[in-house]
Amino acid sequence: MTIINDKELLELDPSTLLLVDTRNVMGNEEKTKELVLNDPVENTIHIQENPFIVEADGHNNGRSPIPTAGVVKGLYDALSQPGKEIVLFANDNSFFHTRLYVVFKLYGYETTLYIGSLGVLKEVAKKVEYNDVTLPNVFEDVDQLPDESLYATFENVKNSIKDPKHLLIDVRERSRYLGEGDNMDSKSGHIPTAVNIPNTRLFKNGTMSLDVLQDELKDIKKFGSVTVSCGSGMSATPMFTFLHENGIPVKLYGGSFSEWIREDEPIVTKETTLKERVLNIE
Repeated sequence: MTIINDKELLELDPSTLLLVDTRNVMGNEEKTKELVLNDPVENTIHIQENPFIVEADGHNNGRSPIPTAGVVKGLYDALSQPGKEIVLFANDNSFFHTRLYVVFKLYGYETTLYIGSLGVLKEVAKKVEYNDVTLPNVFEDVDQLPDESLYATFENVKNSIKDPKHLLIDVRERSRYLGEGDNMDSKSGHIPTAVNIPNTRLFKNGTMSLDVLQDELKDIKKFGSVTVSCGSGMSATPMFTFLHENGIPVKLYGGSFSEWIREDEPIVTKETTLKERVLNIE
């Protein structure tokens, strides 16, 4: 996995870059069009949420199914240009770039994730050569599932939470985790055994950081396996990326809480802390 910040982006030759704009308004195509129109970034290729970041008929029964292999292959092939490095970016405090980065990773495709400020990228984009890319709307039927070493299904999670040496991290805001109300899903609370490490703790001044949560990392590394969950598998991708980059064997629960409650599985509202989980295995 290749992740770069502002400084590292500025060190790259602009002529070698293919800048991919993943900015979207979740579940709202019209608002996305307004966003891109009102805040354009020169010489970039915009990727719409459906079907490339979320595919209605994709993997899992959550709100934001993972795209199938044919869709991902079609997009990657379209973006692949000789001598060009595919660089994914989004607006500040976002998870769309990490989501697409992870989606590519689940099928074995390597791209570069930019986690610096959008302002710096806009300046670099002015020096980038424009590439006319036509995104596909017809896709091959590819017989490939997401990499099971990186992706957790509902059944995987249902079984793994029975293992005390497995850690499930819920990155949603604390109020949703505690069952104090949820404007996204029909139920509120969390999957049993899950600890809450909100996604916001990964960001500094709007950009994702790889040097945060150092104390938590020490505890997380005590577990044999880790799964990351959110509401629908979107906002869990920054934490997945962060943990993977720090050498932790982590999986993304693609369906996340929205799938869990559709399967009518039990949910809890009482907090379980990371320290409590650690004490249970030491």
